[in-house]
Amino acid sequence: MMLSTRQKSNIRHFIYYLVNGSLNFELIELTFGGKYFEILKTKPDYFYKTACVFINQEFNLNPSWPDTLKLGQFICHLHHRDLKTEQFEEWELDFTYNEPDLSSDFKRFSKWFVEKITDKDYSYRNYIENGASYIEQCFAIWANVVVINNNQIANFDFAIERVEQYINSYYLKDFKSNLEDWECELHLE
Repeated sequence: MMLSTRQKSNIRHFIYYLVNGSLNFELIELTFGGKYFEILKTKPDYFYKTACVFINQEFNLNPSWPDTLKLGQFICHLHHRDLKTEQFEEWELDFTYNEPDLSSDFKRFSKWFVEKITDKDYSYRNYIENGASYIEQCFAIWANVVVINNNQIANFDFAIERVEQYINSYYLKDFKSNLEDWECELHLE
């Protein structure tokens, strides 16, 4: 079984809004003083933890659309601890990926993404510099190729390899990707 079109759409839209700073635009502008993009490049933990809150909400609440305002509040809390998180449930703030389930596998992938370094030393900071569309495509590829069996991703390593294909084709001049069109599709619901 594959992720539903809604789940694929939510993942890619969340990632796009996370990177371009429009989860909760006014609060993010106020909190980061117009330097969101520059700060996000240096804070992979902001990306990872906000991705964890998103996926916890996605798989526990099954929303039709990501709660972008609440997710924006969360990333602002990471930057300014005086912004409270009492509106978040304990399960939303679970950043671990110990359990063999979809939520943990997404967290593992997000952690891999912020820690991945290419053969030519390109890394998370470069990925952020390339913008929301680039990172959205990486996460869309992952969401498109994962196969679910018993609420676990059965082909986690293969999904990572497909994203690596895209990353390498982006940064390594002579690298030829063998990604198929369906793997790169940006789903809408």
